[in-house]
Amino acid sequence: MNTTRSLSNRWRRSPAMACNGSLARRAVWAAMLAIGLSSTAFAQSSALGGDGIQISRPISVAAAVQMALKNNLEIMTSRSEAASAGQETRAARSMTRPQLSANSYLTVGSMSNIFTTSPSVTPVNILAVPSNGFADQNLTLMMPLYTGGRLQALIRAASGRAQAAEAGIAGANADAALMVKDAYYRALFAAEMAKVADARKSAARALVNVTRAQFEVGKGIQASVARAESELADAQRMQTSAQNDQAKMLLDLKRAMGVRLDSTITLSDALAFNLPTGDLNASLLEAARIRPELLAARSRVAAARAQAGAARASLQPQIYAAAMADLFAPGSGGRNTGGTVGLTISIPLIDGGQRRAEIGSASAMLQRSEAQLKSVELQVGTEVRTAWLDIDTAAQNYRTAQAAVKSAQEAYDVVALRVQNQKAILVEQLDALAALTQTNTNLAQALYENAIAAARLQRAIGRP
Repeated sequence: MNTTRSLSNRWRRSPAMACNGSLARRAVWAAMLAIGLSSTAFAQSSALGGDGIQISRPISVAAAVQMALKNNLEIMTSRSEAASAGQETRAARSMTRPQLSANSYLTVGSMSNIFTTSPSVTPVNILAVPSNGFADQNLTLMMPLYTGGRLQALIRAASGRAQAAEAGIAGANADAALMVKDAYYRALFAAEMAKVADARKSAARALVNVTRAQFEVGKGIQASVARAESELADAQRMQTSAQNDQAKMLLDLKRAMGVRLDSTITLSDALAFNLPTGDLNASLLEAARIRPELLAARSRVAAARAQAGAARASLQPQIYAAAMADLFAPGSGGRNTGGTVGLTISIPLIDGGQRRAEIGSASAMLQRSEAQLKSVELQVGTEVRTAWLDIDTAAQNYRTAQAAVKSAQEAYDVVALRVQNQKAILVEQLDALAALTQTNTNLAQALYENAIAAARLQRAIGRP
């Protein structure tokens, strides 16, 4: 006891030991804080594109599309919606099958009364209970025999909505594919622009060397050197901007593919001029047959028509078979069990106009769905025709740009030689270089427009 007290006093009397203990505690807290901050940072980075599949390899546009179809979040959302709609169809079908409920009653009171099944339990049972203590175990069975087609119409309505949701998956696939192709082709276009800028920079660097050499031997002026250096700086700016655009397009591509944003990918395809097979009429016929938005709109019309039929069928007699069995105490007349079977026939007579209003609402929704279908048909037809117009325009622009590049390159080579031999002034070479840069830009733009027009045609038809 005295030893413990002595050690305690010694600890309190030693400033060095107290200081060391304080430093140790601070170190522990600092380590815990660093771990907490790093964990938070990791969690935040995972939530901001740091989770998912990470890839590091060259990838083609076809492989990028296939990866997007597996990992794209919008597609996953559409699949969940379709699964939910499918369960609604199952729920509608269950209404045509026998329904059985078990109901237990325990009552005590000074008068007889009426009890019913707990909310949301079907089929409903209603029981008259006597005064004093009473216990009852009930089984209630009901099955529809005739509903005027109401239940079958509800099944068709739910099935139509499920089919529309399934078509939504195909639409999400096509959207994801177009998003991937657009990002992929824009990244390729940015790479082409970087090449154009690099060619411009090489030409500008050569121009700087020529003007500087001429100035050093007294055959040029300082202003020409400065102008050439300015052209070189602008070419460098153009190349940097193109590289930045390509990096951003690659980010868009990774997001569309559903992979980690820190993935390292390179593009194995290149922009090339290709004409799609088929013609406008064939594309229109195929779009009318497989376009997901059209299929979904048709399914929604069928669902709305069935819903209107269900509302009208609610005016018809509703006939159900019913059976009940009870085990109760205290017994009555020496018996404590019993059962009943029968039919229930219900006909709505006066409901304040509720069912008529429901019929009117369903009919209005049917008209809305039919109008939406016509709107989608016009939209699809417009998109297919627009895509073919863009394809034709891109083909013409490609041929024009290809010829212009050849002419501009020849013109630049001639002017560059003349400037080098002091047969032409610097401004002529700068103009020729600007024309060559513009024609190369136009060629890259035409190649991109050709590729994206073909991708948009696929989307307009309904193919991923």
